[in-house]
Amino acid sequence: MRETSLTAAVLAVMLLGQTLAWNATIAASPQGSGASVTEKDLTPRGLYISKSADAMRVKVLDIMTGAAVSPSQPFTKDDRLKVVIESNFESYAYVINVEISKNGQSRFLLYPNARAVNNRIRPNEPLELLVAFDEKPATEVLQVIVSHDRIEYLNSALTGRCLESENPCKLDSQASARVASIVGDKKPSKQTERAGIFPRLSVQKQDRSGLRSRDIILSPGKEKDNDANETYVAIPIKTGGNGRLKPKEVFVFEVRLKHV
Repeated sequence: MRETSLTAAVLAVMLLGQTLAWNATIAASPQGSGASVTEKDLTPRGLYISKSADAMRVKVLDIMTGAAVSPSQPFTKDDRLKVVIESNFESYAYVINVEISKNGQSRFLLYPNARAVNNRIRPNEPLELLVAFDEKPATEVLQVIVSHDRIEYLNSALTGRCLESENPCKLDSQASARVASIVGDKKPSKQTERAGIFPRLSVQKQDRSGLRSRDIILSPGKEKDNDANETYVAIPIKTGGNGRLKPKEVFVFEVRLKHV
């Protein structure tokens, strides 16, 4: 499989494919990781497993061993990783690599790409991305934007400028500004060195495309269930709400991987 050319310290981030990852009986079960979940479990993990709200499970795998590793630990240029995103609902996912320099921020659309134009994700069809590092220490930032519908300006950037070019697709200043608006990046700044998986705060104001971001909650798995290195992201169930992503809404979380 041909690797995807990348910027900054990441040498390769490419779509492996959306393949069935769970055994059908486990996927159909409300227990997921093996522990029972009651209707009162409103944690991100509980909401994901019970499908009471729109939620995702994110994990970073060591390709050599296949084991889930902590995304907050430091990595080296010899590490080869796989970021796996599993969803309990249908949506469209966009993965943006943020490159930070003294001149500001540049954004690159990693997914969808020329080899995977259809970015609709469904339950039990995980999105898998390979990650490899070069010799320059850095904290790589992957912003994951999840939407009920396609985000037209990102799809237009892919089909208009980058479909036939080398990946990843560098967003122009207008598209990059729109992404910054919806994810809450008010101005270019030095990215925190803290690694791990983090939610982005919601932006109540609509951007120029009429999109509005939602609050999300995030928590790690449970040590006793052997999923301590997995992270669950969910829309919380609040009074008067149902925890579902609505049209013209998105939620955003970041995967930050530090290599030394």
